Amino acid sequence: MPRFRYDKDMDCFFEIRDGANYFEDKPPAPTIIGDLPPYRAAGSDIACDGKRPMIDGRREHREFLARNGYVEVGNERAPTLSDSPSSREAQHQRVEDIKRAMGEYGSNTGARK
Repeated sequence: MPRFRYDKDMDCFFEIRDGANYFEDKPPAPTIIGDLPPYRAAGSDIACDGKRPMIDGRREHREFLARNGYVEVGNERAPTLSDSPSSREAQHQRVEDIKRAMGEYGSNTGARK
């Protein structure tokens, strides 16, 4: 059976519910991040004769990466406009790439046209 109480400041009735009559949220509980679930590695492992091992946790994941010289990507900061070359530098680089692709600098044999 719902219970109500009159609030003269708000000039209205409100329902009384156990533990839910507060406008503030409850403080968040401590967050505990669990370990990685087991997974099969995408790359081969030198310790497993070139086979893809099962990784059972964060420690094994870090050791696997270090042992094989792999670098984990995906959490890098996005490049900004200030990181990119200026338009003149970028245009010059594109021209050089096109000339090199068209063979203006010579072929693989070293002969220039």
